[in-house]
Amino acid sequence: MTEKGRSGRSASALVALGIMFSRVSGLVREAVFGAFLGVGGAADAFTMATRVPNVLQMLLGEGTLSASFIPVYSSELERDEEEAGRIAGAVAALLALVAATIVLLSWIFAPQIAGIMGRGFTDEGRELTTTLMRIIFPSAGMLVLSAWCLGILNSHRQFFLSYVAPVLWNIAQIGAVVGAALFFGVADVADGVDLSDPDANVGALGDIATVAAWGFFVGSALQFLVQVPNVRKLTTGLKIRLDLKRKGLRQVVSRFGGAVLGRGVIQISALMDTFLAGLLVTGAVTALGKAQVLYILPISLFAVSIAAAELPVLSRLTDLDEIRDRAQSGFQRITFFVAFTSLAYILLGDKIVGTLYERGQFNSDDTLLIWFALGAYALGLLPSALSRLSQNALWSQGDTAGPARVALVRVVIAIAIAAGVMRWFDQIGTADIRDALPTLYDRGELNTELRIGAAGITFGSAVAAWVEAILLWFMARDAVPGISPLRPLKPLLPSIAAAAVVAILFRFGTDDLWPPLAALLSVGFAGLAYVGVAWLRGVEETNLVLVGPLKRYRIH
Repeated sequence: MTEKGRSGRSASALVALGIMFSRVSGLVREAVFGAFLGVGGAADAFTMATRVPNVLQMLLGEGTLSASFIPVYSSELERDEEEAGRIAGAVAALLALVAATIVLLSWIFAPQIAGIMGRGFTDEGRELTTTLMRIIFPSAGMLVLSAWCLGILNSHRQFFLSYVAPVLWNIAQIGAVVGAALFFGVADVADGVDLSDPDANVGALGDIATVAAWGFFVGSALQFLVQVPNVRKLTTGLKIRLDLKRKGLRQVVSRFGGAVLGRGVIQISALMDTFLAGLLVTGAVTALGKAQVLYILPISLFAVSIAAAELPVLSRLTDLDEIRDRAQSGFQRITFFVAFTSLAYILLGDKIVGTLYERGQFNSDDTLLIWFALGAYALGLLPSALSRLSQNALWSQGDTAGPARVALVRVVIAIAIAAGVMRWFDQIGTADIRDALPTLYDRGELNTELRIGAAGITFGSAVAAWVEAILLWFMARDAVPGISPLRPLKPLLPSIAAAAVVAILFRFGTDDLWPPLAALLSVGFAGLAYVGVAWLRGVEETNLVLVGPLKRYRIH
């Protein structure tokens, strides 16, 4: 492996390590929220309240800055560090102004936003959503500035801190929920909640959701502030001043619109998914949110980590062969890890979801609902992950408009399919699935109100992800001849088939075991089959997971 290849893998490993800590703490947060809030009206209100600020963060923050700010800032660092610092300060000032304006307007019109997004909620649910939104909205501005810090740190090849900083955000929320549960006596509250009526817990658990919102606010501030010292140390000549005449700022702004459409439209699509879920039976919004947490996990670990590490380098390269080789190496690593994750989510998703979430207010019917939403999502997991790096290859060549047009196509397709099939999916309840699969799902109480309409929404997203990936592939191939995101999938097909067989055998052979042990055995042995066959076939990425003697005696 070349020195540049080792450097790229080292950088992506740092990103992945930071993201791993962040996502693991996020899973703990979701497990705690599930235990104390369940899948019902209060959980739906909290999920809806966080959705709009998260979209604002992504529109102005991480995804958009990756496309518009990092290439300009990284290139300027090669020529003039002082000027790069001034550009960074001008961008920060502009982001702060725009974010503050949007946050203020959103705070004022929170009741109207809650009314539109939560049309299927009860009056009490919409009132709680409004309260939570007004607490959480100011957090969006701090998260946007946190993404600005990430852009600077990444450009200086300082990857770990910015990706591990969200751990503080998650810890603040976990502490808030646990503290609120202890203060309000969650055991007494839970005894009064009728699990057959998810709307009943809006009032009973609303206080805990409100404290969780304050934890969201405090955590956002911590995530931003922990990065500030390093940013100040790295940037020469940094002055937070709105300087609209500065050339670098104008370059960032000129790319900003395309970047917003390219990466931001996907966030708008997620917001539309949440809106559609709000029209379904209570619990759909929470099911969608918890499925998205697991869906985003492998994309963050294996796609965002590689794409984030490669973008500053790709932005500096001019030789198309080098760009192709670096991108192709990234596609191979992404495909190796994400292909297996997709398989595990589809075949073993209930065991994974149950192990992570099933406790307290969260029962086996909630597990079943989220598994179907996650399984449909997983059909489009690999193309979504590959699209991250395809976008970066195009961004590195200054093309933000092309990915934006493709993203818009993806959104339209996703919404059209979701709107067309979600009502059909919503006619299927968890009780119907239990009747069809009585030997698999006969534990716990039955929540007849839960229906799998959320899976129709995630199915639309999966189909649209494949359309986006194929369109980006054609565009990337024109910009960088020889690039092929889907090529690494072919050598892995025997490994995928072997893992699928083992997963099916273990899912039916471990039903009587303790759920976490069943999940560990099923996923573990399926993973061993996957890696083992790949190793026998000489797949290079097995070196990332196999050590010692296995490396020495790898069969070619």
